Amino acid sequence: MSEEKNSQQETEESQAGMDTFFSDSPAPVIQKPEKKGMSKNVKMLIAAVAALVILGGALTAILLVNKNSEQDTSSLDVDSLAEGLLDDDEKNAVMLNPESADDLKEIRISNQDAFRVYKNAEKTSEDDAGYTIEGYEDIPLDTGYISTLVKNASQLSADQLVEEKASDLEKYGLDKPVSQVVMSYQDGTDFTFSVGSVSPMNNAQTYCAVDGNVYLVKSSLMNNYEQGLKFFFSKTVLEEPAEEEYPIVESLRIQRQDLNTDLYMEYAYDVTEDDSVGGTAATHVLREPVFAYLNVEKSADVTNGLFGLTANEIVTVHPSETELEQAGMNQPFCTVTMVCDDGNTYVLKLGNQYQTESGESNYYAVLEGTDILYGIADSRAVWATVQAGDITSANIFGTYVWDIATLEVTAGEKKLLFNGSGTDQNDYTVTKNGETCDTERFRLFYKFLLYIYGEELYLDAELPASAPEAEIHLVSQNGKEDYVISFYKMGGLNAMIAVNGTPTYKIRSSCVDTVLHNIEIFDNPDEEFVMTWQ
Repeated sequence: MSEEKNSQQETEESQAGMDTFFSDSPAPVIQKPEKKGMSKNVKMLIAAVAALVILGGALTAILLVNKNSEQDTSSLDVDSLAEGLLDDDEKNAVMLNPESADDLKEIRISNQDAFRVYKNAEKTSEDDAGYTIEGYEDIPLDTGYISTLVKNASQLSADQLVEEKASDLEKYGLDKPVSQVVMSYQDGTDFTFSVGSVSPMNNAQTYCAVDGNVYLVKSSLMNNYEQGLKFFFSKTVLEEPAEEEYPIVESLRIQRQDLNTDLYMEYAYDVTEDDSVGGTAATHVLREPVFAYLNVEKSADVTNGLFGLTANEIVTVHPSETELEQAGMNQPFCTVTMVCDDGNTYVLKLGNQYQTESGESNYYAVLEGTDILYGIADSRAVWATVQAGDITSANIFGTYVWDIATLEVTAGEKKLLFNGSGTDQNDYTVTKNGETCDTERFRLFYKFLLYIYGEELYLDAELPASAPEAEIHLVSQNGKEDYVISFYKMGGLNAMIAVNGTPTYKIRSSCVDTVLHNIEIFDNPDEEFVMTWQ
């Protein structure tokens, strides 16, 4: 689209109110010290401490050197200095498991559940080794949490030794451990440890037993070994593709028990490919129960929200038929079908609502092709409650003016047939009833039509038996847009707009009066079109 076209369109849209939607209507001077040279001994001391810092990996050295004196530093004990730089935890640290995570074969964990994590893919130059859970190879796992199981206890150090060969394990919560873990490595080595209570003196530390000895280990390293099986399953219902691999959602259908008619949306190729955004920037339009443009901000979560959808919880994996029936999945309350241009179709089924122990409201949910029963928060399950009026734009006409091929206007006995061709305001020409027509007059008349917006969806109405007061048939130059807008008065102050013969919007009758007035005065260039009817 040319800059002129963009500018022209943006101006007309902002004027025409095309984003109207339903329900929106002095510091002391410090003297720098004089620079003097350092003695050779001082320089050697600094180098030695620096080497200790590098070798230790975790030391922080702050060396205060009196640059103004020639003090003899040859008698300084560098080893004592380095030891003094260590904090208490580092002084007391005890290596419990020297084995590397790269060599881990499997982990056997016993807590509230008992399960085995094993390596199923070797490490490559691009990816870490892969791990899965025995018996759940078909279930998507949270790779971050699985990684903590592999790495946290490999090369594990304790903060300190608490008691050797402890006889009273109860006081450490180790008589009945929270979790028991065996890590097996490729060289045949096993590292076994038990997780006990959190230290009553410091909740950042947890008691851990290895070979009968009790240690204090950082709680952050132990926490995930205490988690049950379901903790490690991914809560992502459908992964969100990378931006360069994101498919087009060609259609989305919502079938729901409380709807008389499905909500069906389609990707608007004619809008996106031809740059003919008209009065809407949304990539999709509503096709059922009526044709309507969509509000881009309100509809995106509906049309594309399945990608990246995350469950509030995993209810169960490998659910039985009984469990599925109890969740309402035998007759789902809502079924969402998303068809993409990469050949994939995704079907999400929402069952009964339920309350979690924390009081949150969820829907039971299943994604076809997976064997998991999810709990999805009400706030994420937008398809369970959305109505057409929640996501539609109020726009009636959505075609860009220079894309119009024919605009047939009928009001009683008066008929205006416009035929246009061209690409922008510089080359577009139009005729009226076969004769030359002022392009600017035509543009202003169509600009008025862009002002018209539906004030309320009117889906359950019947089409009047009488002829419409006015009717406008529009066809775009590429032939992809072909629709009829009919205006009916309903008595009083109300009127109806039908799209392709289907009652769609309710408006004020004054709007119809204005439509009729502007049709009547089209041939009088001295009379300006009325642009508002409120």
